[in-house]
Amino acid sequence: MSPNGRGSLLDRNGQWDRARPYALAAAMTGVATAAEVALSLVSRSAAALLVFAPAVVGAGKLGVGPAIFALALALVAAWLTGSALVAQYGLVELAVLGCSLAAVVAIQWAARGGALWSAGANLQFKTVQDISSEGIVVYRAIEDRDGRVLDFEYRYANPAACEIMRRRPEEVLGKRLLERLPEARDHPQLFPRYARVFADGQTSEAEYELGGRWFHSRVARLDDGVVVTVADVSARKRADDVQRLLLQELNHRVKNLLASVMAMVAYTERSAASPTEYRDKLSARLHALSRAHTLLSQSAWTEASVEDVVRSTLEPHLDRDSARFEIEGAPIDISSDTALALNMALHELATNAAKYGALSNAAGRIAIAWMEDPDRPGFVRFLWTESGGPPAPAAMSPGFGTRLLERAFESARGEASLRLPPEGVVCEMSFPSADVSGTTSA
Repeated sequence: MSPNGRGSLLDRNGQWDRARPYALAAAMTGVATAAEVALSLVSRSAAALLVFAPAVVGAGKLGVGPAIFALALALVAAWLTGSALVAQYGLVELAVLGCSLAAVVAIQWAARGGALWSAGANLQFKTVQDISSEGIVVYRAIEDRDGRVLDFEYRYANPAACEIMRRRPEEVLGKRLLERLPEARDHPQLFPRYARVFADGQTSEAEYELGGRWFHSRVARLDDGVVVTVADVSARKRADDVQRLLLQELNHRVKNLLASVMAMVAYTERSAASPTEYRDKLSARLHALSRAHTLLSQSAWTEASVEDVVRSTLEPHLDRDSARFEIEGAPIDISSDTALALNMALHELATNAAKYGALSNAAGRIAIAWMEDPDRPGFVRFLWTESGGPPAPAAMSPGFGTRLLERAFESARGEASLRLPPEGVVCEMSFPSADVSGTTSA
């Protein structure tokens, strides 16, 4: 068939589809006319005109246009076939009949439109709820004869709610709450709360924990039951807990930092002979502390390796005289607090070596080594040994550095000792590894 032929056929089919309701209306009116003629031979009553009513109402099912067309045909047929009736009852009766049938059609069409609107609204509601990320459940209350709520039946659950419940819709709809979730009976935010909202009509909002998960929900009265919206907020609660712990840890760190800085300021002021010396010493110690904080920030203040602490603290000296250092040791991690203590101890040792010890001349060397302490499982033995520098003094006057070395690891059950053989300063330290002290301080 040619395209033009196909187009003509489609046009004819379209015309027939549009004409079909009117043809059916005419057919129904024709049947009613035949019935009217038959009845008019039997009874000369205006009630006989009512035989047209089913035809007009039936046409109304097809649309407003077919209904009006059927009504017009009915009036014409009544006029043509019932002239005696018209003579007897006049045009008024026909007009009343026409108006009555028109009212019936109008009411029917309005009801049909309301039903279509309601169906469309329900479809829109379902579409919106199906794509909602918040779970929505509609329950029907099951009551005893005294009106006491015994249970709630699942009437509707959108996909998000089924995902939260980890059930398919067919496993939920029609089931009862307490049968599916027995623990809901005594949970204050589930069955008791639903029953209370159903009884008093007051909307309720709450967050609660169930099975290791946290939920945020709202409950409201809805006809013969309740509607519940629910969202899984477990991730948000975990984030809140982490944030709370981080704030506590930050508060702890800030207090420790301020205490360290205050101690530095006080001891440096006592040992400094001039404002310039005070400024230089305090600045160097603060820079060492800053390098330690930078290192620990890279690991979120959990732990650091001993080697990283050593190289970070001695960075200013390694940049100038790296060949004069011998650094070796096992890969061992220590806690953040221990790392800060080791940082300050190494800074004091390096500062003393630069002024009076192995780094004060061109021939001095420093050997740094650490290993797991064979005498104390879970502890690290750390050794600082100077050689080639000026002879060490028989005794060292007490100052901030010596006091810090003596007390650096006390809180972690560690210790430090300082010896002064003629070859150079020897410092031996013992402190816990991360496996013993934990990854964070209390």
